[in-house]
Amino acid sequence: MRLDYMLKARLSGSFREPFSLVFVLLAIIISVSAAVIAQEKTTSGLVVAIVSEDEGEFSRKFIDYLSDYESFSVREMSYDEAVRLLRQDRLEAAVVIKNGFSEKIAKGEFQDTLELMTSPSSQAPATISEPVVNNVMMLWMEELSIITTKACLLEHGKTYDALDEAQQRDKIRKLWESGAMVNVVRTELDDGVNNYTADGPFETCVKWYGVLCMFYLIVGASWVLEINKKALRVRMRQMGTSQWQVVIVNSLAPLVICVSGYIIAGAACVALTGAGAEKLAASFAPMCLYLIGLLGVTLLTASLLKNVLSLMFLAPILTFLNGVLSGLLFETPSWAYVLKWLSGALPGRWLCGALSSPLKYLPWALLCALVWMGAGIGVSSLLARRQQLQ
Repeated sequence: MRLDYMLKARLSGSFREPFSLVFVLLAIIISVSAAVIAQEKTTSGLVVAIVSEDEGEFSRKFIDYLSDYESFSVREMSYDEAVRLLRQDRLEAAVVIKNGFSEKIAKGEFQDTLELMTSPSSQAPATISEPVVNNVMMLWMEELSIITTKACLLEHGKTYDALDEAQQRDKIRKLWESGAMVNVVRTELDDGVNNYTADGPFETCVKWYGVLCMFYLIVGASWVLEINKKALRVRMRQMGTSQWQVVIVNSLAPLVICVSGYIIAGAACVALTGAGAEKLAASFAPMCLYLIGLLGVTLLTASLLKNVLSLMFLAPILTFLNGVLSGLLFETPSWAYVLKWLSGALPGRWLCGALSSPLKYLPWALLCALVWMGAGIGVSSLLARRQQLQ
């Protein structure tokens, strides 16, 4: 059995199956689109919507305070528009100033005055929430100070007129401006495991493409079922070809297609977002190792199944789990220690790390790819041998 002929036949067969190839095309389109959206957010910076349901003096003052911050830009809009843009991931957050805000602040109250909504992919919730809380507290403390001072002076028979109030407000304002707020130095310790940099447009493209490739590999894994058929096993014995050789040759076809799609998606991302071409070259090896690991997962899964319908059913489930647990779609929360530990067995975990630190994570990516590929080949060969004995 000529293995090179088998590879050519598998490749030509793959290109004659538009059903499965359409998923590679979709993976390219979706990943590049995600990169373009990420580029737009990077260019425009952090955009925060302000929805004011209050028409009082203090709501206007609160908006002016937030507008002075340089770490994000403020846009006033309606509630419906803010929710729509958040769902489209075009805003980092939306601050809703509730009705009665000015009235409560004037009374020295601050409970239930604001609502903060953030997008699922917001990379800087603290950057937005801290200024919001600080400025509400500033307004509340200023008014509470005026109310308390006035009540205290009147209780002791002293006068407190408009000039006194203006002078006190001026002193409080100077106090804020002089840096009286508490400055907290935040230090994140290196835990040696998940220290990924924030995703740029290119990293977003790579991760989305990596997630969607798994769907294509599983849906198009009917070849795994074919190589275990009795007629093919008999022919393999006659030609002196081992099961593992046939598996590797057949695995090369989807690998070549996925790598080619990655090059197309990466080149399009570089052209549309201005990302450096060196990123495409640097991420080539991590992506190849990731795809080899996915092939092992696919081979193992398909070997245990009986028909193509089962593959179609499992494809979206495994794709979702791979994207979430690996950290390709969302970074694993710091408190999810068990998930972090389990994600070490997934190829996507090491792809994430290799995108930011290739030399550190590539050995682990290589090990993970070899383990999964070895497990897939081993299980496939074992099941073929069992069927041969039956």
